Amino acid sequence: MPPFIVGNEYIPADHAPHPKQCYALRAHVGRNSETPFEMLYGGAAGGGKSDFLLMAAAQYAWKYPHFRGVLIRRTHAELAKSGALMDRARKWWLPLGAHWNGSDKVITFPNGATIEFGYHEHPKHDGQYQGGEWHFCGFDELTHWPDPNAFEWLKTRLRKTDGDPIPLRLYGASNPGGPGHTWVKERFVGGRDIVTGAAFDAKSFYLPATIDDNPSLNREAYKETLRDIHPTRRAQLLDGDWSAREPGDYFRLEWFGPLLEEDRDLGERVKIRWWDLAASERDDAARTAGVLISRLQAGVRVVEHATAFRATPGKRDGKIVAQAMVDGRATIVGLEIEGGSGGPAQFEALSKILRAKGFRVVGARPRANETDKTNIEKKTLAINTPSDDSKMRRAAPVASCLERGYQRRGECDQTDEPWWGDDVGNSVTSQRDGLRLVAGTWTQSYLDELEGFPDQTLKDLVDATSGAWSWLESHPYGLRHAPAQEQKKPATSHNVHPDDRPELDEDTGRSTSGHWTP
Repeated sequence: MPPFIVGNEYIPADHAPHPKQCYALRAHVGRNSETPFEMLYGGAAGGGKSDFLLMAAAQYAWKYPHFRGVLIRRTHAELAKSGALMDRARKWWLPLGAHWNGSDKVITFPNGATIEFGYHEHPKHDGQYQGGEWHFCGFDELTHWPDPNAFEWLKTRLRKTDGDPIPLRLYGASNPGGPGHTWVKERFVGGRDIVTGAAFDAKSFYLPATIDDNPSLNREAYKETLRDIHPTRRAQLLDGDWSAREPGDYFRLEWFGPLLEEDRDLGERVKIRWWDLAASERDDAARTAGVLISRLQAGVRVVEHATAFRATPGKRDGKIVAQAMVDGRATIVGLEIEGGSGGPAQFEALSKILRAKGFRVVGARPRANETDKTNIEKKTLAINTPSDDSKMRRAAPVASCLERGYQRRGECDQTDEPWWGDDVGNSVTSQRDGLRLVAGTWTQSYLDELEGFPDQTLKDLVDATSGAWSWLESHPYGLRHAPAQEQKKPATSHNVHPDDRPELDEDTGRSTSGHWTP
């Protein structure tokens, strides 16, 4: 049995922990109690996640009057919702003589132990916990947080004095799905490195629990309530399946069609790897991302490879050059020209290195308009500003192209579209529109980020995809430069003496020197 559970007056008799919860309540035993022990409990709906967090808080509150704990939801509305964590805690503990401070949202037990309730939606909410010290912190619905920043910040608030017997614990309870699906999965379940393709293990403890682990629920009736929801969401809630993703708002796996083999012959094509640049090795920093997309002769685009990494400027440039060598000189290198006066200089420095090695280099500076451009910018493709809103505007035509190809191949039921079925039966090299995807060790990580867009924090691969697609769109197959707007050339023959004007062909009316004349 876990410590301080049997006979614990702060755990109601009708909510006694079931076997899986008991296992979770003793998972920290035997580990280093001086540093926070991280654990994620749950995975599926109905596994008793919220009750577990209340039990974990009450576990040491009953034994030690100096115990301090805090339970967190992302928003105040989620925290205050009827039947949610705070409401359930009051129903558990107030009948047992605990005192509720509604202003500070603190429950004080008869022995003096306290449990606070709070929310953390924005970085500005860090200040609400500045100076606080707790033995235990529990995050309910952890995947509601799009990044680990709040989780990491509250971890720094877990501390105790020398000799204090209470262990430090940082727990999360959650289902798969939501804005934070990817980071929670990588931290507690494991994932795959997009650069090497190698699988990596979770760095923190995960204990899955499903509805079948909760004997207090009417399991068959609960399963029936999940029968008619989307299959992906049902897999997440019923099975706790972390490989299942909710349908994306912009990009979906099925829209890419069957994945293409890595060694498939795609024939003649224009290829560009577009780089969305960053310059930091911090774990919470943006990444440098490079996506290789080709445009085949018939018109379809193919995502052939994607990579992302965090590195300092020198290491970053070295990785970009090394990747260009792998891609080959037939692949154009596209570089984002960052804002500010240093952006063009950085572009010129890196492009000089690449051109010296025989690579063709193009660039674009994120901007909303084309006024006040430098000479370098006049030679590049102008794209939108790098705000989140413009990231979505840049991704929208890419997503439209992706879904349009899905419809053209006749793989959906939207038969009312004018182009539905136009590419049915065509091989990939004969398809005229859409976006296809090559299968590789990097593909799942790439899809996770695209399908999570725009809710999840990481958007670097989406930005690089938009950049590559935009360049290919503005440079149709066979054209080295983007087509310029046609301008009427002024006639010059009126500006010369009649004796010096060129002779005209009697049949065509054209100058014998090859110029049109009025």
